[in-house]
Amino acid sequence: MKYSFEIKKNIHMYNHLLICTDGESRYEAICESAPTVEKTLIFWPDDFKIPPDDREIFISELKKWSVSQGYQYIINEGRGR
Repeated sequence: MKYSFEIKKNIHMYNHLLICTDGESRYEAICESAPTVEKTLIFWPDDFKIPPDDREIFISELKKWSVSQGYQYIINEGRGR
């Protein structure tokens, strides 16, 4: 995987800080717990400001990481917080 992920949970209520690194750069954005039965996180990929050429790779790896951590996920377009 190109990216590695780390989550700092509950930095403010149901908001979490997701930190993404690719060995050279560090990207951070807020993600949010969804009010669902399953553990679900909501992401706004545009908030990370990942280079446009890496967007598809980033989203694919974000989905794989979410599942590996036991989360369902929702990917929203546009900007979040």
